[in-house]
Amino acid sequence: MASQAFQNHKETRMHWEQGAIYDLSWSGDGGLLTAAGAKGPVRSWRLERGGHKEGEELKDLGNDIERLAWCPALQNPHTLAAAAYEKCVYLWDQRAASVSAKLATGGLNSDICWSPSGKYLAVVNREESLEIFDMANSQAPVVVADLTDAVACTVKWDTSERLLLMSTHQGNVEVYAWPSMEHLTMIPAHAASCNAIGVDPRARFLATGGADAAMNIWSTDDYSIMRTVDAHESPLLLVDFSYDGRFIASASDDLAIRIHDSFSGDRAHQLAVSSLTTALEWHPRNLALAYGSSGSAKASIKPTVTIFLKS
Repeated sequence: MASQAFQNHKETRMHWEQGAIYDLSWSGDGGLLTAAGAKGPVRSWRLERGGHKEGEELKDLGNDIERLAWCPALQNPHTLAAAAYEKCVYLWDQRAASVSAKLATGGLNSDICWSPSGKYLAVVNREESLEIFDMANSQAPVVVADLTDAVACTVKWDTSERLLLMSTHQGNVEVYAWPSMEHLTMIPAHAASCNAIGVDPRARFLATGGADAAMNIWSTDDYSIMRTVDAHESPLLLVDFSYDGRFIASASDDLAIRIHDSFSGDRAHQLAVSSLTTALEWHPRNLALAYGSSGSAKASIKPTVTIFLKS
């Protein structure tokens, strides 16, 4: 049963002093977990059998990183994209422990995403544009799209790298062919802003989370809706599929992370949290879920980076 999948899991808190968590990311091989916060440099932990090593600070990236994404391609698991609030994205080379490149972007960055092959990096900014960089020649973006008519929240590629999916504040998911950027269809996902997209690694489902507090699960065959899950009592902020696509984790501001079965929509587990969950991501190879929080000055609750994994 789905509920038994997590009966031997426990929560492990990482050492963290960098303030409210902005984002976190697992490396493609699952060996590193990296987090960015409001205070101090980005920090990485190396995960090994029997536990984890104390975090390593990536001080060369500075203190204003807001978005993180390790390259998912296994032939390039050592490259981290780190988007600063200002108009640049750094590429960090883990082998050299240094910044290998700096991409100039056209606005204040709000989201980044690698294509599955690691050939492309998409950047959404607050000036209502989407920029896509070709990693073979990253001096300038190969695509710059004006999003004035459909302001983007998040962007994802499908697993085949033939489609680009973009959620919008209008509640839709816009679907584009890649690399032509031909607009193929619009999925009317939510009655209010579509805040998050999750792509099933096995290419069967698409999950969306909206400001209407619903999580919708769609078939990738024809993007028809399969079910609506009343996962939370307030707007969904984050959704992510497990490595095998069997489970979906979601978070809102109702102080709970909920894990649902992707096929049935049944709740498999719930994690109580003490402050707003600002980032979550499944491990790429097993059922370990990392999540970060904002903390609460009013209640003297410190921000945390936590891993929920089998003990």
